[in-house]
Amino acid sequence: MPLKSASRLATLWLVLAFPLLSIGAANAETGTDASTDLSLFKECPVSQDDPNTFALCATAKCWTVDTVAYCKCDVMNEQSISLPFHYKEGDEKKDVCDLLKAGIDNGFTVSTYATPRQMETDYDPDTEKLGPPMATYSCPNTESAPAGYSAQCDGGFCFKSTQGKDFPGIGAVKEDEIICSCPAVPSPSAGFQMAGPWLCAPGDRNTDGTCCDKSFHDKLCSVKSVNSTGTELMVGAPLGVAKLLSKKLDGKDPAINRCVFK
Repeated sequence: MPLKSASRLATLWLVLAFPLLSIGAANAETGTDASTDLSLFKECPVSQDDPNTFALCATAKCWTVDTVAYCKCDVMNEQSISLPFHYKEGDEKKDVCDLLKAGIDNGFTVSTYATPRQMETDYDPDTEKLGPPMATYSCPNTESAPAGYSAQCDGGFCFKSTQGKDFPGIGAVKEDEIICSCPAVPSPSAGFQMAGPWLCAPGDRNTDGTCCDKSFHDKLCSVKSVNSTGTELMVGAPLGVAKLLSKKLDGKDPAINRCVFK
């Protein structure tokens, strides 16, 4: 299958998989969800000899054109995890790890997942210099406060020609950043999670509510339409799924700054 067709397949799979992964995921935040089958996911690279470059979009903000989200993601070199996105080239069966390898010499990479360091409670902004600390923001989908759109970037294609350039609606893209094309999707039935600012030191207790930005939460949890060019939205994932993927990838529960508003 040509890479263009594989890209279309990946986008279709994302749109279909996003709501499926969220079935029962409201309980996944407490580790009790059994409906997300982690055996469906693929870790890359498979061999230590293979390249480990990928795009990490879990903390990305995006800008839309014609209902497609363009997200500024981080270029990473480490183990990552993703839906497998099976496809064929001729008679050869391939998956997302093959896409990542193909991208090395062909000017692109693929968005997969690893635990964002900026969200971890032991992150040190002064020495690690990955930007300000961040947290996971929960956007429950309720009748009184329905959750809106987010960008679903797992499997999104990202083009190296955007590195070190300016991109419309996003601005400067550093050499270690990349623009990824991702479908904008409505919230799953339970809701979704996104990354956002953590206004305290990493690991601090949010006892008085000052560590989390409610205006950010209210604005980006409730994006009702992506029909207008230039709509801003965040990359999202079904509630609790990122925690499960981090545990599978890292072998332990992630210690993450968290923002939940009632």
